[in-house]
Amino acid sequence: MTRRTMIGLAAVAAVMAVIGALAAGPLRWTLRRVHGSNPAECVRLATHAERARCLDPYFRAAARAGQTKAALRELMDLVRSGALDDCHHLAHDFGHVGFEVQGTLAAAMRAGDASCLNGYYHGVVEAAVQHAASQGPLEITRMCTELRGDSLAYDACVHGLGHGLMHVSRDDVMLSRRRCADLPDDYARRRCRGGVYMENSMRYLDLDDAHYRTSAPRACDGLALPPAERDSCNDQIGEIAMFYYRHNLNAALEICQAVGSGSAAKACERGARDELVTSRLERQSD
Repeated sequence: MTRRTMIGLAAVAAVMAVIGALAAGPLRWTLRRVHGSNPAECVRLATHAERARCLDPYFRAAARAGQTKAALRELMDLVRSGALDDCHHLAHDFGHVGFEVQGTLAAAMRAGDASCLNGYYHGVVEAAVQHAASQGPLEITRMCTELRGDSLAYDACVHGLGHGLMHVSRDDVMLSRRRCADLPDDYARRRCRGGVYMENSMRYLDLDDAHYRTSAPRACDGLALPPAERDSCNDQIGEIAMFYYRHNLNAALEICQAVGSGSAAKACERGARDELVTSRLERQSD
């Protein structure tokens, strides 16, 4: 099951999270009084780094107040209103805060939900992998086992392992891919590799446009991958280019044209076009 085939289930989970969060009352205003940060103002800042710094107090206040789901709901509200193009990358940052506050992977995952196309979940697992690696030899085999009863959370967890492995390997795709082989079944290994390839393209998101145009199309160059996995890697170039260019398809397709010709360019274009569909579904998921 790929990220995109999960979108229908993820949308349902996000809707249920909204229903649950409504019971919490006027949370967003309460949190703003605590720390004075306004998410709607933060997302107007020019770069992801600036937006993340601005939102960090808000994320921390929400996590400490047990209101992570409501804060994710507000991110989704900003996407649906058009104030924010996409919240996946920011939700990754929120996931790091969630893990720091909650202290364990399972607790942090339970505190959040599948909003922002699983971005919060992915960030939690990234942070958990980084923490585990800092404590000694990294063992990922059982990190997601406790979540097997929740198909969405488990899928996001094994995918997030790939993101985390890229962080601790300093973006070494082949090493990260090999570590995914430690997982106990083919489904988990495949989803982990998908996280590796997604993070491989996400690492260019903070570059300026000139550097992005020269670096992003080369994300899969020189990698000794089987054909199907090479397509997956190039697919992610197109998908992440859509994030970078705020879902401007023509701009993303220019990146795909620079990838090369033949199957590589086609896979990249497929990733960009599929992400456009996914983005539209996300905006309509309320």
